[in-house]
Amino acid sequence: MKKIAALLCLLLLFGIGCTKKDPTPVEHEEPVPVQADPVELPPEKKDPELPGIVIAMIDNHNRARPQSGLDKADVVYEIIAEGGITRYMALFYSQRAEKVGPIRSARYYFVQLARGYDSPYAHAGGNNDALQLIAQLKMKDLDEIYNSGEYFYRDKSRKMPHNLYTSTGKLVEGAQKKGYKLIPLELPLGDSWSGEDHQDIKLDYGTRNFSYIVTWRYEDGKYHRLINDKAHVMQDGTPITAQNILVFAAPTKEVVKEELQSEVDLIGKGDLLYFIEGQLMEGKWEKASETSAIKYTDNKGQPLQLKDGKTWIQVLPSFKNLTY
Repeated sequence: MKKIAALLCLLLLFGIGCTKKDPTPVEHEEPVPVQADPVELPPEKKDPELPGIVIAMIDNHNRARPQSGLDKADVVYEIIAEGGITRYMALFYSQRAEKVGPIRSARYYFVQLARGYDSPYAHAGGNNDALQLIAQLKMKDLDEIYNSGEYFYRDKSRKMPHNLYTSTGKLVEGAQKKGYKLIPLELPLGDSWSGEDHQDIKLDYGTRNFSYIVTWRYEDGKYHRLINDKAHVMQDGTPITAQNILVFAAPTKEVVKEELQSEVDLIGKGDLLYFIEGQLMEGKWEKASETSAIKYTDNKGQPLQLKDGKTWIQVLPSFKNLTY
């Protein structure tokens, strides 16, 4: 009996032959996921649409407006050509433009600027000093009159001489067929600027007989361009905007040779004002020779950092023509 009792005790001790009741399950609430603050990523950098820079001279006579393609240019220079009428030199790289123009003639100071970029230069002839300089500097030349007419066309809905056009595709084709090397546009970029807040930027290019005032208005994170207080829009209705506005003065005078024209001295250096994100800052510009690239530096002498986007460079006869 003692052995049987001991065996029963062992069986009870180890639970053999006994039914163990499962514990009542406890209900748990599902954990609520914690929503992290969204991280704002910088916009993805797009690849350029062109294999390299192409440069075009664009008309700004009042009969040439509205123009085409200026809104797609990465960099645009505006300088007086004659009698208060300015002309544009537009550099295209990141975006294609199906229609560019009206195309006009070269001026020697634009030739000097274009040579600094060592890129194909599209124009329709030019005055004698410009054409001589093009040959002297061995430009990558795309001249509608003398050597590249097949890469331009006339818009029959407009009157000459304000109806000559091209496209970035035609200019790239012409450059490649002529064996011109296409060079990427490299601009130093930054992401923060600190200067004085400013209001509208106004540039007076007019004369006693000709009113021409350019305004850049900073709204919605970019600069909107106006001519004589009206929005500057392209033929397709697209307004011109920019992220960077650079302004400098170069000695300028009017002369009469074959016709009235401007002489602008871009070989040298001087003060620069630049406007980014509603901030006004000071720097310097310098162009050492006819073939060298023009350089822009900040007030510490470092290469000027631009905001990613479009850049317009306004060259004035004097800072007296600027208000902001």
